[in-house]
Amino acid sequence: MLGNHSLTGLMKWLSHEEWREPFEEVLDLHIGPACEDFGMDFEDIADVLGDHWVMTLWGCAFEDFLTQAVGPDGRNIVDDYLKRRGWKESAGNRRYMEALRDSCMSLYEVSEIVPGQSLLARDLLRGGEPILVQEHSATKSLQIWDKIGARIVEVSSKNVLAGGLLPFSPSGANLLMEELTAEMKRSRREFRKLTKEAQLPRTSREDSQIADLLFLATAAPIFTTIWLEDVLASALNPSLPTILNSDGNEVVFCRVRFPLRSKAAVGQLRERLSALPDLQQENEGFWNWLAPTEPAQANSSGKRTKPKKQGQTLQVVLDSGAMVLGTLELTDKALFLETNSRERAERGQAMIAAAAGALVGTPLMEIKSLEQAMAERDGDDPRAEPSDLPAELQTEIVQTALTDHYQKMLDEPIPALGDLTPKAAVKTAAGRRKVVEWLKYLENQSRSRTRPGDPVAAYDFTWLWRELGVEKLRR
Repeated sequence: MLGNHSLTGLMKWLSHEEWREPFEEVLDLHIGPACEDFGMDFEDIADVLGDHWVMTLWGCAFEDFLTQAVGPDGRNIVDDYLKRRGWKESAGNRRYMEALRDSCMSLYEVSEIVPGQSLLARDLLRGGEPILVQEHSATKSLQIWDKIGARIVEVSSKNVLAGGLLPFSPSGANLLMEELTAEMKRSRREFRKLTKEAQLPRTSREDSQIADLLFLATAAPIFTTIWLEDVLASALNPSLPTILNSDGNEVVFCRVRFPLRSKAAVGQLRERLSALPDLQQENEGFWNWLAPTEPAQANSSGKRTKPKKQGQTLQVVLDSGAMVLGTLELTDKALFLETNSRERAERGQAMIAAAAGALVGTPLMEIKSLEQAMAERDGDDPRAEPSDLPAELQTEIVQTALTDHYQKMLDEPIPALGDLTPKAAVKTAAGRRKVVEWLKYLENQSRSRTRPGDPVAAYDFTWLWRELGVEKLRR
């Protein structure tokens, strides 16, 4: 929210007995379900998430309470406060309180951020064009395509964010959308039934807009509950999503070292490896281990079998379309096999043992989890050595590699696009919507990297939107 709007007077008014107990009930609606699910008290949340998020949650409940009608006479705390103490408030504060009283929470997608000044926000629940929001502090931490639960209110012809802002993870936002969309459909059906019985002369569109507004006016606890359960689960049980390779095996990075029994073994081993049909030699000491080109085995129904595990898929494909199962590197002292799963490492060991025979000694396997590999990549591993390259050259190398990587992806099947290539998906309206969401996800995850000077965070995705012909949908 803008710094010149203060709710201090209203917060003090909350201490009056007539408002204190009703507010406690609203606060419990917001944080009670998640606390019960995780066996926690409200005070415990600070130990897990920090005081900042405790105050944010309290603020979400407080702003929700400002919209409530309390007691048999339906009194509202904003109306009561302004009637008795409004003369002490500035005109801007009074307008802000009245705007909050009439507000509702919604899920917004953020774009075109000007740090310290403004952002564009598109209402994902009610639709419409993005609106310009004047904002100071939040614009310094939000990233493009972030999804936030928030109240946006108009004060003095300017749209401003209220203080209770919840940044949702991609999975949390999807869960919230599913929950709210289902409830909004139910609300529309009930409202249309009532207006039909009352014979009110409104259009179906008007009915839907009114029904959505009435539902969202009561839906704030759903936002806080889903957000809180999502962040508590991540904080208490941090884990990466399951990543599978094309065989359906969980990805771990394996490096197997086969010591050579003598220097003379190098030439003999090179000849034997070059004769293996599944190895493609790139130079004197390096081979790609390729998957067989035969179609996958069909089951009794004639359908291709699928991996039993569920998760995101990681696969490496050469320009020729051949899938890489692993790599082999031969030095003067050892042969190294690298794969992205234990199962492939064991298969590779068997293949090499059969070909090499007595030329190599007992293999030694080193296994690195996805978390460990990411820690090394992000510079968290104390064993990682800093690069001697100038920062500008590092940025150029990384961004050139990213451009090459994304250029190849345009012609590769993407699970998020229904296993269509991006170029194929954009040929239909439904496919274009999926491509836009995929591009937003790539860009958001890139911008979310927090390491200072990270060249990935500064990568410009504009060319990808233009290449796929969806640049006008980037809003």
